[in-house]
Amino acid sequence: MKFVNVFQSISKIYLLVLITVVVKIILLPYSQTINADAVSRIFASQKWMENPEWTTSSVWAPFHFYIHGAGLMLWNNTIYTPKLVTIIFSTATLLPFYFLTKREFNQSGAFIASILLAICPILFHNSFLALSETPYLFFLALSLNLLSKGLRENSIPYLLTAGLVISIASGIRYEAWVITAILSFILLLTKNWKHIFFFNFTAALFPIYWLLSNYLETGDPLFSIQGSHHWSHKIMGINENLNFEDHLRRVWFFPFSWIIAIGIPTGYIILKSIFSSYSKKNRDLKLILLSIPFFIMFVFYQYNTFKGSLLLQHRYIGTLVILSLPFIAIYFRELTTTKIKLAFLFGALTIGLSFVYNTAHVKPLPRLGEQSSMKIIDKINQHKEGKSSLIIDFIGWDKSYFIALRSQVYRKDLLIIEGAKYSKIPKEMAIEKLINYTNGIILIKKKSELQKLLNLDQFNVTIEKIYENNEVQVLKWKNN
Repeated sequence: MKFVNVFQSISKIYLLVLITVVVKIILLPYSQTINADAVSRIFASQKWMENPEWTTSSVWAPFHFYIHGAGLMLWNNTIYTPKLVTIIFSTATLLPFYFLTKREFNQSGAFIASILLAICPILFHNSFLALSETPYLFFLALSLNLLSKGLRENSIPYLLTAGLVISIASGIRYEAWVITAILSFILLLTKNWKHIFFFNFTAALFPIYWLLSNYLETGDPLFSIQGSHHWSHKIMGINENLNFEDHLRRVWFFPFSWIIAIGIPTGYIILKSIFSSYSKKNRDLKLILLSIPFFIMFVFYQYNTFKGSLLLQHRYIGTLVILSLPFIAIYFRELTTTKIKLAFLFGALTIGLSFVYNTAHVKPLPRLGEQSSMKIIDKINQHKEGKSSLIIDFIGWDKSYFIALRSQVYRKDLLIIEGAKYSKIPKEMAIEKLINYTNGIILIKKKSELQKLLNLDQFNVTIEKIYENNEVQVLKWKNN
């Protein structure tokens, strides 16, 4: 009986957080790290763990590596630790999101919005991957909540803290820089100069440091942005040979991604609620101000997608979800029996359709479409001897990097062939692995450039075929 009383006394939002954590922990063993960026970030975090230092220049913002590097210091397990860290951030995001929505809209609607955020298929998917989007969204939601409270209470400490938190977000993902500018613009519209000054005083800390340190290190304050541009345009050739269908896909990709993330009926109600506040009959200046960040970020996404600066990946949609989903609280202000049933229907429809859409990385649980890679991993792990090298030919971004991570070969002993349009085969690095290691394993895609370039017969090695299928062969070699 006492347990029942304690259970009933727990606030619904904390109960939602607890249930979400439990569900994700249960599903964790069945998830697979199938995103190449996630694997690359794990390797980078592992490198930082072994030699912690303050980063002064990089293409990727550095705080994400500090977060996962610190996690690996506590438990050096590259399979489970990054997932646990990301799960913690994903579920913790529900709290600032709920309190923000409750303050700006209403309590009942805030709880429904939080449930929809918890089951959002794309964000649920991301919570099992060591991507920077998840911790960034936590700090974004936290900053928005602190800023909301600071504005309501005219509190300088809250404004300073909100700025500091968005500055941390800026050290994780560069979208936070744009959000900072948008929030500053919103504050400018209110003409409260004190609010503008104190928020930006701390919000600008990381961007200023990063621009300055990149300039001192490389001579280019925008080195990070230029590096990202070089990869997408010069290495991937993202803007080459585009046809009408390619341009059209860029136009609809993120609107479609937003619909996948929050669901068709939820998206419709949100847009209807927002546009209703713009009409003469129901004009609401507060709702108009709250909607501006969503619309500006949407235009920012569309512009950068169309010019090729933003890759077509669903994982980026989180910012638009956080900025728009609170508006569903307007519809669920009063929780009648009918609306509770509708909320359940909206959630079930959103999850169910994520299994139907013919697009990658939107199902709640990240897993490879087919599991032949697990056989390859088993063979690699069975035949590793001591300090083995591992060379992995490109067989797809998801597969290649998944095999690399699950093989548990240390990064410096590993060579992954990349599959970008203008990526070069590092033949010299492959030869170095064959010469300087006593044994190793090579995964070669049949009829690939690596197979053509790398003639194993010229090396004094013994070769044993340990696995083969229609796509690849896996060879074990030993120096004679």
